[in-house]
Amino acid sequence: MVDSTKAIPDSFKDWQDEVNLLGLGTQTIHNIQLKSASRVSREQFLMLRVLWKEHTSSEFLHYVNLNQWLPVAKQMLEGLSSWEKYRQSFSSSIQEGTFAPARHYQLQVSQTEQDDFGGGVVFTPKIHMTRSRTQAAQLPIRQPDFTTTPPRQTNPAFETPRIDDEPDISPRTSSPSPPSRWSTIKPGDEFMYPPTKDEQIVNTALLVFLDSITLHFNLSVGWSLHRMALTAEFTNAKFEARTDGYLSDHSGDIKAIIEVKPMLRQKKKPQILIQESHQIVAGLLTDFRSPITQRRNKPRLIISQDRQEIYISLAEYNADYITYLLTGEVRNNPFLVMRQFGPWNTNSSGAMAELGPILLALTLYAEHY
Repeated sequence: MVDSTKAIPDSFKDWQDEVNLLGLGTQTIHNIQLKSASRVSREQFLMLRVLWKEHTSSEFLHYVNLNQWLPVAKQMLEGLSSWEKYRQSFSSSIQEGTFAPARHYQLQVSQTEQDDFGGGVVFTPKIHMTRSRTQAAQLPIRQPDFTTTPPRQTNPAFETPRIDDEPDISPRTSSPSPPSRWSTIKPGDEFMYPPTKDEQIVNTALLVFLDSITLHFNLSVGWSLHRMALTAEFTNAKFEARTDGYLSDHSGDIKAIIEVKPMLRQKKKPQILIQESHQIVAGLLTDFRSPITQRRNKPRLIISQDRQEIYISLAEYNADYITYLLTGEVRNNPFLVMRQFGPWNTNSSGAMAELGPILLALTLYAEHY
């Protein structure tokens, strides 16, 4: 299972050292052996060959060129009276308008607590159908007997796998995110911000905010709260990564993924990064195996909200990495590099004034790829 105290590799050296330590030098994501209904293990994650680089929110525009879209987005939002009312609501009561529900749920996020982590990734072996297995698969399905008393314990063979149920990370082993000018969290102060009671509150807060930003502009893309399951299949295994929502066009092409968690990222950082890695990998394989070639070469984004903090993560990869995912061939040392930007704090008027136009600009940009 995932070691909740061990930081995610951010360099090739860190990744190689861990691979050597675990004896995985000859393994790939296609030949690593998995147990039935396994939890996502550290070994499985390492074979995805993913590195994570952390950046502050102020660095985002240095990596993503929104010069064409950001001025337009700012002008569009400034034309909404509800946007100005939303900005004023940080220092007064919530005012009537499009953004009122968004602000309401942003405040709800900060008032509740819970510490559950929904894994969101199921890793299972790929069954190779021998003759005996084929015959077994064709046997009649046994119907349940509703007249008998169900057993007290569930069958462990059918336990839904989760990334982890481990305790919170230790600050001595997993490094904190770089400080953001919009983050109110200081290292060591996480105990002051307990996780939210219900992940659905966080999901609602983020989706309603995204919808409020784009609602009045008749765009060809839109944000959805549909929880899509993305599947990645390899030689010996496959996994399913569930999302909390997404941005798509009318044809169903996914432009960005939404992921939420009820606790601060510092509390479960390795598990969260591992889950988001699986989502990006599954999205890549879905598009590169699709006959619609136009879906392949596009930006890969995750918009995340962990309690009251929003992050944007950008994927970087090349053709050699896609070849590795498709075949297991290791050519030119391929890696997927995830760049995390943030956080933007939803309780900060300045952070939301900055983030709102960026999210609208990303949505406008998504209409063109």
